[in-house]
Amino acid sequence: MAVGSQLMKSTWQWMVIGMSISVGLAAAQQAVYKCGQEITNEPADPSLCQKLLISSPTQIEGTRVQNGQPSKPLSAAPVSAVERPVNTSMSTPENLQRNAQARTILEDEWQKLSDRYAEMVRNSNAGQPALMAGETLQNPQYKRRTAEMQVQIERMARDMLALNREMARYAPNLATVKTQ
Repeated sequence: MAVGSQLMKSTWQWMVIGMSISVGLAAAQQAVYKCGQEITNEPADPSLCQKLLISSPTQIEGTRVQNGQPSKPLSAAPVSAVERPVNTSMSTPENLQRNAQARTILEDEWQKLSDRYAEMVRNSNAGQPALMAGETLQNPQYKRRTAEMQVQIERMARDMLALNREMARYAPNLATVKTQ
């Protein structure tokens, strides 16, 4: 009985080895195509691609699977304040003061942008700005100036929304922040 089980075990091993070799040969024989700047083994239309002859597979370092282990950090240095999100649990007086200063700067920028936006909207006069010397409503320069003005107004509106989002990241200004 022991000889029969050894023979089956040996046969099984040879079968596994043979299958792995045939799979390896099949993978090595798989065609690779260059379609423009893309290199692939499954092109959408092989007739539009150039078949490449590759003698052996190429392994590029750094592309291996990582076995689910987290990568090691490059340095053991602690995370700096710049890398931390603004709303962390570290509410030191220095952080609160820095956040208050950042919010003040953002509020000043928003006020300046808001004033420029209001002036630009006033000047655009609902899409028909005042005519300059030598312009008519059908003049290409007038149309170009009007379109550029509209683009600037839209950009300013987006910038104001972005500043509002940024201000929301910080605590309300000095009303809730105590300084020492």
